[in-house]
Amino acid sequence: MENMKGNLVNIGLILLVGLLFLTACFKIARAPGVEVRTVNCDELPTLLDSVHKQDQIVRTDHSISFRETVNKDYENLSTVVSILESCGMPGLDQLTQTQFNAIWMVLHHSPESQYMKKYFPLLKEAKEKGDMRPGDFATVQDRVLMNKRKPQIYGTQISRGRLYKLKDPEYVNQRREEVGLSPIEDYLRFFDIDFEVEQKVK
Repeated sequence: MENMKGNLVNIGLILLVGLLFLTACFKIARAPGVEVRTVNCDELPTLLDSVHKQDQIVRTDHSISFRETVNKDYENLSTVVSILESCGMPGLDQLTQTQFNAIWMVLHHSPESQYMKKYFPLLKEAKEKGDMRPGDFATVQDRVLMNKRKPQIYGTQISRGRLYKLKDPEYVNQRREEVGLSPIEDYLRFFDIDFEVEQKVK
């Protein structure tokens, strides 16, 4: 009987610790949400300079916690969504390349994939106008395909330490060259991933 009581107490403690852990995880992962605000369209360069700086800081400063990164990503996403809703997609006649890049990079890093999907047509139009570089658009296109669980085209997306599934991998370097990207072997070397598919040209 004593052993049974002891076992029940131990099980209760384990369940309590597990519940507290799950509660803590939920608090950390809980999304702050996107807040659409009124934006002064004359201030886009300043706004996007700040967004670009913050987006890069949370990805290079390893002292920043996961929760802080998520919060900053939502803050930046709120700014970019507010810009696109209030001002439309600005071009290089209004912005520098770095400022424009902040828009697609924030959408690319967004914790919520529906915003990338929603504004993908605007990014495609920007690419066709020459505002968005083909290689950058290729990265966005691959992310959209990955979010749909479809094979990527250019091999820009890594998932769980591996190259995400790739359409016709034997032709990937030809496709990458067409949009100004380096050979996939060089790209994957940064992630310590080997790529040994023999390349062909159509």
